[in-house]
Amino acid sequence: MSLIACQRPQLLRICRTSVSPPFKRLKLVRCESTSSSQPKPFYCTTPIFYVNADPHIGHLHSTLLADVYTRWNRLREPQRGAVMCTGTDEHGLKIQRVAEAKGVSPKELCDGVSERFRDLVKAADVDAAVFIRTTEERHRIAVEHVWTELEKRGYIYKSSYAGWYAVSDEAYYAENQVAETIDPKSGEKYMASVETGTRVEWMEEENYKFKLSAFHERLVQWLSSTPHPVQPPSRTTALLASLSQSSSTDLSDLSISRPSSRLTWGIPVPSDPDHTIYVWIDALVNYLTVAGYPWKDGQGTGIWPPDLQVVGKDIVRFHALYLPAILMALDLPLPKHLLTHGHWTMDRFKMSKSRGNVANPFEAMSLWSIDAIRMYLMTKGGNSASDADYSEAEIERFYKKELAGQMGNLLGRVTGKKMLKKLGDERLLSTEPEQFEQEDQELVGMLRELPDAFEKHISTFEIHRALSLLFETLAASNRHIQTLSPWLSTATPSEIHRSLHLSSESLRIAGILLQPFMPTKSSVLLDVLGVREHDRGWEKVKFGEGGERDKVGIVKGGGGLWPPVVVASYPANVSA
Repeated sequence: MSLIACQRPQLLRICRTSVSPPFKRLKLVRCESTSSSQPKPFYCTTPIFYVNADPHIGHLHSTLLADVYTRWNRLREPQRGAVMCTGTDEHGLKIQRVAEAKGVSPKELCDGVSERFRDLVKAADVDAAVFIRTTEERHRIAVEHVWTELEKRGYIYKSSYAGWYAVSDEAYYAENQVAETIDPKSGEKYMASVETGTRVEWMEEENYKFKLSAFHERLVQWLSSTPHPVQPPSRTTALLASLSQSSSTDLSDLSISRPSSRLTWGIPVPSDPDHTIYVWIDALVNYLTVAGYPWKDGQGTGIWPPDLQVVGKDIVRFHALYLPAILMALDLPLPKHLLTHGHWTMDRFKMSKSRGNVANPFEAMSLWSIDAIRMYLMTKGGNSASDADYSEAEIERFYKKELAGQMGNLLGRVTGKKMLKKLGDERLLSTEPEQFEQEDQELVGMLRELPDAFEKHISTFEIHRALSLLFETLAASNRHIQTLSPWLSTATPSEIHRSLHLSSESLRIAGILLQPFMPTKSSVLLDVLGVREHDRGWEKVKFGEGGERDKVGIVKGGGGLWPPVVVASYPANVSA
């Protein structure tokens, strides 16, 4: 089974037309398919990233989660197709103020920082079909249409707001959501959000509101459905608990505009140019924009609704309450799943530019390689229910022990010239022995169970468990070959064959499963093993189903699959 089953037939197909590599625009093309039950493509989204600062490791983590799931669904159901989108959120008071402080126009600021996020996607080998910017004309059209429709349906009304507003979060906060805070350095007292710790300021202004309160019952019903649309389940539980409290303001009617006298950098309210559409309403529409909204023919590009939306836990409320309510108001299908991940910290503090504890993803990938960082972030940060602490020392440990020590070392043992010479015929690597002995049974059992168990963990959004299980299998394979020691002069032909065959199968199965995680290294691994291109799909992942092999190769450039990396010493305060 794939991660998420489709519920709506696909009447259109998606063509990709180059805009600026590697990003593509989705083009609407009539499909001549004879099957009316053809599933729609898997549609996966990242949050669009705010352009007030350059990207950090947390941004890369969100993007990689979406990339892994997009590639995973392409591996599982290649005939279905998969589309991933990411992009940048470019409007709002924060951008306006940062641009003013830098002495540049908001558009100039956005152009520069947005390009850095594009660079990150390219550098990390992310297979994103679309890169959306909220300053694009197609997005303005979509936002205006959403506003007009909501207004026409009676869900928008004019009111006034008096309360706390965080420019940094671009969010309004109720009285019980803020508290007095003291700056530890200056001793200054100020009000801050309890949830995010960011400074808030008092706002009194006329604005438009969205009738979020009208959707209380439907949102609770949706959140309570099985399987939970919001993952991990602990976040669904927390949301429902909050909504059940009589003092909860989570579903109070939502301010969705700012006076244009205060905020000029945004999309004007279509019916009232004296007001600018609130940045979060603007931003949330981007997922519809990518799907071709407004849909003249009722379906646009045919990818709506999203099968998976990846967001950080700090913006759960916007994606699990505000966006679903807007979609309900528009009578549009809701996203299937919302994966809400934890934050990356350094010294147990959330990474932020103001704290000066931001890890540079470009530098990390340059030092350790793209796929090593992809694997580290997905292994260390694969438990979305908790935060993960970033540590350069931990990256080095992971690289040396897991990647080079388990995977790379095993590949070197299996494909070494001396071992292949002892084996006699390298075709025996892919030829199952006539029988397995007692000392083989543990590893054989693990290899037979690995694909289904790995998929189960991916489907329940427990990436860390999937990767842990895979590395446990590689460790068992290393123990097995060590036990049989085929390099010894006393090793029997059966021991040589069994040990090298099972090690080869361990690496072949791991290489197929890890294609969404480390696309380049997986390709190299499978090339070296002689696994043919058409034998790298899901139907070949099971034990003993590898097919005929090409001649065993070598890792080009020397140093093995994971060559040694020279690193400087780490600061004493880096937490492992």
